[in-house]
This record gives sequence, C-alpha cells and structure tokens, in this order.
Amino acid sequence: MKLTRALIPTVAVGALLLTGCSTGGAPTKDAAGAECLTGGAASDAVAVSGEVGTDLELTSEAPYAADEIQRTVLQAGEGAVPEDGQNVMVAMTMFNGADGSEIQQVPASSVPFTESSLNDWAYEGLRCAVAGEQIAIVAPYADVFGEATPEETGVEGITEDDSVVVVMETTEISDEEPTSGEPGTLQGDELLSKAEGTAQDAPEGLPSVKLAENGEPTITIPEGVEAPGELQVATLIAGDGETVAEGDRVYVNYRGVIWRTGEEFDSSWSRGEPTDFLTTQVIGGFSEALVGQKVGSQVISVVPAEDGGYGADQLQSMGYEADDVMVFVLDILGTVHADAAE
Repeated sequence: MKLTRALIPTVAVGALLLTGCSTGGAPTKDAAGAECLTGGAASDAVAVSGEVGTDLELTSEAPYAADEIQRTVLQAGEGAVPEDGQNVMVAMTMFNGADGSEIQQVPASSVPFTESSLNDWAYEGLRCAVAGEQIAIVAPYADVFGEATPEETGVEGITEDDSVVVVMETTEISDEEPTSGEPGTLQGDELLSKAEGTAQDAPEGLPSVKLAENGEPTITIPEGVEAPGELQVATLIAGDGETVAEGDRVYVNYRGVIWRTGEEFDSSWSRGEPTDFLTTQVIGGFSEALVGQKVGSQVISVVPAEDGGYGADQLQSMGYEADDVMVFVLDILGTVHADAAE
C-alpha cells in the first residue's frame, strides 16, 4: 500500500510494542502551526501488539468505521515534528477496518516529508509525528484507495463501504539521506516522463504496443496466438541511461493486462503516477524484466502465474482464472543503485 505517491520501499527494523493509548506529550500543532488531526471513536478504540510493519496484530475488536480521517496517538514520542523536506523513518501496518484482517506489513522505510509527495492520509499521519511515536489512523476506503475499485486493490474481501486502519511508528526524523542499507529515493523532477531511446522490434507472437503522445501504452493481444507457457521478456525501446542492477530501487510506469481477455488488471498509468520498488521485492516477472536494462528503456514481460507472476490465489481473488497469463509493459524512468546506500 502506498504511503508516498509511490510504493514504499521496505527494510526490516525492530519496533516497539504497542499496547494501548498513551497520548501524553503529543504535539498539538505541526511545523507550519496548523492544528494536528484529532482522534475519534474509531481510532481511539484501536489497540495492538507486536512489531509495527513486521508482525503487528489488532487486539481490539473490529469493526472500525470513520466518515473522515481520524488520528490517535497510541504511544507518545519526543522531539520536533517534521519540517518540509526532511526524511521520516516510518514503519506501517494496515488492516481492513470491517473485520480486522491484515492488509499489509511495511517495515521501516525513509519517506521524504513533502505534502505534494504524500497521500493525504499519510500526510495527516506524519505532519505531527515525532520520533518514537506510534499512531493509529482510521480512514474511509476512498481516502486510502482513491477511485480504485475493490477488485483493483488486490485486497481480499474489502468493499468501498469499509474503513482502513493504519498503525504507523516513527523512529527518526532527520535532514540526512537514509542510512538504513537500502537505496535512497528520487523526486519527480529527477525522473523521465516516459521511455526515451531507440525503438526495437519485438519477437513475433508477442502483443503489439501502441504509445500515446505521453507514452501511455495500449496493449493488443494477437488474435489466435496461444499464450506462452513460460516467462518471456523483450526490449521495445532501448534507453541509454544507468543500468538497473539487482537490489536497486527502480521507478517505472507500467500497465498490465490479461492475455486471455486483454483486460487491464493493474496499471500505474491508470493511477496517474509512476511507482517505485526494490528489484528484490517484486514478482519475478518484474525483476527479470528490469535488472540489466537501462533507464529510458521500455520492456514487455509476458508472465504466466506460476512463473514469476501474481500467483493463482491472487489472480482468483481479483476475479481472473488461476492460470491466466499476464502481460506487462514497463517504462523505466529512474533508478537508485543499491551500493549508493553503503
């Protein structure tokens, strides 16, 4: 799940146990002097135990429901709230407010604190954060997932009427670049807007790709051609930027469709923004398509579910068949090398 307007990178780190509400000493205003977001009945009811971002569990009973974002301090920290441009080291765990089921655990990661780069609920969670603080946010579905349908989220059982519970732990706020052993991040103005390079001929039998002026791809499945039985990767545009290596953070815009139907099932283009991830933390169909490629390149990856894809269970939870073959077209817009974190 996205905290910034790109997927959060992950790197394991120890976290404190959360046992209940302890609001003493919590800031009342952010760095700009605006009042901090207050709690409500839903966020005040949240109680948890375990490590945030690793194995956190809800110990209070669902459901949790909120008509607008609520924020409650579970454990107070100390120090100054973040200022624009600083880096916040934060871990996060998300739950479906309807039944308390886990959505995602995201170990601590350095996030640039700028309002323009954060989703609204994340900004509300962090603008009054201090080091050592743990908070609970309860937000309506639309505040977290935007216009995405429940099927598009990939979260089993969630509906548009549900709320989402987010527990966040801030471990550090600083002006320094992350030193957690993971690659750093890039800002939007440091990324390409689309693939740039030399067009390449794709192997015969693969889907055709037509690009809009802004680079957004339309993928057309060839009629009467059986889907490949194993992973296939081909370069459609050869860029001339830095080479993506194993463990790097890579920024991409991508679209994914189902070979059987041509239907889109996942797309950063449709969300209106590129995403980033470590090449070691994504499906094999992404990792094998990106490692060794240069920034500026566009790659097509045809991915059977059992060969580096989403997996049968996830495909079925999204309404597709367990053995469906996926087709991704990815524009590589930027990368941060793993060795830059050393």
